[in-house]
Amino acid sequence: MSANVVSEVIMRHPFVAGGMGLGAAGAAAMWYSVLYSGSHIVAPVIKTIERNDAVALTFDDGPTPGYTDRVLDTLQRHNSRASFFLIGTHVRQHPELVRRIMAEGHTIGNHTWDHDHHGVWHGEAYWLEQLQRTSAALKDVTGRAPALFRAPMGFKTPPQARAVRKGLMRYIAWRVRAWDTLNISPRTICRIVTSQIRPGDIVTMHDGLEPARKTCSQESTVQALPEILKILKDRNLSSINLEHGLPCGAYQ
Repeated sequence: MSANVVSEVIMRHPFVAGGMGLGAAGAAAMWYSVLYSGSHIVAPVIKTIERNDAVALTFDDGPTPGYTDRVLDTLQRHNSRASFFLIGTHVRQHPELVRRIMAEGHTIGNHTWDHDHHGVWHGEAYWLEQLQRTSAALKDVTGRAPALFRAPMGFKTPPQARAVRKGLMRYIAWRVRAWDTLNISPRTICRIVTSQIRPGDIVTMHDGLEPARKTCSQESTVQALPEILKILKDRNLSSINLEHGLPCGAYQ
């Protein structure tokens, strides 16, 4: 996420701005609750799985041809499973990749219709539409509607949380973030992930380009993944999908 987006959220979102009247401590708490993906203040989140022999690699912003298909190829070669949080507009554009994700044993989740960076200061109706349109697109393609939701950039607000509850969905966050939307090398991505990861962690990476980043690349992610999977294997850790790592169901 950009510094501009963060500063705009802090200053313009009514929930965060309201904390300013509580002084520095109140403002900090509001800031933390919205911007930190693992915060439970706005809503409960899941950032680990209940396994001591596995981790859950997750990929956001797809499906995107040229990246998603190659991530799937690598996972297949390593006999690994993962979870993909998909953007609704991309689902409509590339249904064949969505079907392949499901056919190869991975889990799919909802990552909103268009990943709008300014969605954080919209109300409940906006979020309901974002969730419902994406879930409908996924159900049309796969026959299943997801019960797992990842908020764009991990930002959570009370109106969004109400929509998530009404949609009978759960927030999925992460404990390890690859920072792979930055312009960094495959070696750096691998080091970031493997230096932090421990059994039971949910890891967030990116196989797609959300609409605001169409000119960027996830080539480094694709190139880093084989070495990440090799290191996991050396540590006797497998990568599993969230459907097999959580006590709650992944689909409605």
